[in-house]
Amino acid sequence: MALISSHREPVDKAFTEIYKNDKNAPVGLTWASYDTEILKIKQLYRIGGLYEISLKVYPYYHAHNSYGEDEVVIKTRGKLISYKHLKTYP
Repeated sequence: MALISSHREPVDKAFTEIYKNDKNAPVGLTWASYDTEILKIKQLYRIGGLYEISLKVYPYYHAHNSYGEDEVVIKTRGKLISYKHLKTYP
């Protein structure tokens, strides 16, 4: 959870981009680091270098009503690499 929380900024940026044109997205849509899965950690260079982290983020609204699933890829220096919306829940 600490790893995800310390890289909140690029995930927030991806989250904003994913849902900016979603007319059905509920007000107050957000995500939580404790409910985010680490899918993969890839070492980019030698030991002590940068890492690429693939995350599965589960957006929610109000009292943790699930809204969907997204995949976000970031670098450990806080750079957003890519994002993809996977699923919207009915």
